[in-house]
Amino acid sequence: MADAPRLDDLPEPNVRKHRRGMPSAIWIVPVLAVIAGLALGVRTYLGKGPTIHITFESADGLDAGKSDVRFKNVPVGRVTGIGLADDRRHVIATVELTHGAAALAVTDSRFWVERPRIGVGGVSGLGTLLSGAYIGVDVGESKEKADDFTGLEKPPGVTRDQRGTRFRLTSTDAGSLAVRSPVYLKRVTVGWVTEMELQPDGKSVKLEVFVESPWDKDVTDHTVFWNSSGLDVAIDANGLRVDAQSLATVVAGGIAFELRDAVTPAAVAAEGASFTLYTDRGHAMTPPDGVRVTAKMRFRETIRGIAVGTPVDLQGIHLGVIDEIKPGYDSKRELYFDATASVFPERLGAAYTSLVAENAGKTGAETLQTLVARGLRAQIRTGNLLTGQAYVALAWFPRAKPVTVTADAGAWVIPTEKGGADELQEQVQDIVAKIDKIPFDAIGEDVRGATGAAKGLFTDLDQKTAPEMVKTFVQAQGALTAMREVITSLGDNVAAPDSAIQQSTRAALEELDRAAYSLRSLADYVEHHPESLLRGRAGGPEPKGSR
Repeated sequence: MADAPRLDDLPEPNVRKHRRGMPSAIWIVPVLAVIAGLALGVRTYLGKGPTIHITFESADGLDAGKSDVRFKNVPVGRVTGIGLADDRRHVIATVELTHGAAALAVTDSRFWVERPRIGVGGVSGLGTLLSGAYIGVDVGESKEKADDFTGLEKPPGVTRDQRGTRFRLTSTDAGSLAVRSPVYLKRVTVGWVTEMELQPDGKSVKLEVFVESPWDKDVTDHTVFWNSSGLDVAIDANGLRVDAQSLATVVAGGIAFELRDAVTPAAVAAEGASFTLYTDRGHAMTPPDGVRVTAKMRFRETIRGIAVGTPVDLQGIHLGVIDEIKPGYDSKRELYFDATASVFPERLGAAYTSLVAENAGKTGAETLQTLVARGLRAQIRTGNLLTGQAYVALAWFPRAKPVTVTADAGAWVIPTEKGGADELQEQVQDIVAKIDKIPFDAIGEDVRGATGAAKGLFTDLDQKTAPEMVKTFVQAQGALTAMREVITSLGDNVAAPDSAIQQSTRAALEELDRAAYSLRSLADYVEHHPESLLRGRAGGPEPKGSR
């Protein structure tokens, strides 16, 4: 076994001392990671915008951490959280805006959830079917910052970056109109309905329309708006007429506008100017109504086809409409109908001006009352045979009974005349009554008696008179033949052509021959037409007197 080495035989160790304060190279990697993290954090902090809270009715379509906030379809923030509000009826979306979008958080900014929507104005938000719903924003003009907002449940009708003008319309009925319904000028879409609201009294509808630039300059003080929804069908002297702005108005409705008076200059309407929305173009283009006069009429006939809104017409001029109809019962045990109408006499133009000048010092109702003394009456007439619609016509009746009436509490009292279907029915009843008075039974008995007598006479003529006449004609012909034989037997002197007896005999024979021929013709005619003995010969050529 070899000897173990001794400690003295081991080599001397080489000891190196480490310099303090000099880190090892291995620490470079974590230091760089920390620096990068700090830089990223600082960048994130500097790029982070304000945090805002938006209250919605529902969070339908929103997803925390995924749903964006977009302005002009550019992402300007993201939804970081969604929670219930304290009232449990709303949701609160927490949104972190980007640093560059901090200016969006002002008091009058508007937010809404953009999702697919189908309405009368068209289809919107189809892009969200792939990208998902997002929060849209309409930047306000205020300089005051805000953190809490109440979101809209639907996109605003007009955003602040759209150029144009808004106008307010008032109508008694919205018809088929809705938000986003189009607005037309000369059948071209130039705007749309932005808002619609039923008034608290329930009697009118307020609408707001937006007309894009530059067509908003065409809206002036003389502009009129009307509801162009559906089809305008009219049957008049020109035939059947169907009118519509476009196919969209038939389904979704629409509003059209036009200048009523294109000659007189007018100022451009200001933002928010108010207008009346008429039911159709005819009413919209009617000249201004002017002073309103109440007219009262009492009808003692059927008022079928007459209702509130029925036109009152004066010789083709649409003078007003029926406002109210009340039935009544008088002491004569007769049912009547009191109709109250609103008429606008200034629609008569120069005619009404002359009438006012002629009745100086009188009110409008008193001026119109003078027309009653000249024979003016009200009458119900049929306006359309297909629909049975009627109207109240004001016309002059020269043969009308004089009636003394005066204006009743400022109203124009107009006497009435029966007309239309009732007048025709009375005439038909009068004719039927006269026909009923004709004694058809007695006339029939007389005709039957005369027919029997004529039949008996014809039988006698056929069975007795006609055969006897034929026998007489045969005997006359035999006598003539015998006379010819006697004359022939007298000899040559008597039968000589130039002898007097021959000439006389020949003349007598010719006369007899003509007479016999006439009798035969008469007999033949009577045999075929025995009624001629009573009525005479019917038309046709007279029988010849000789062969």
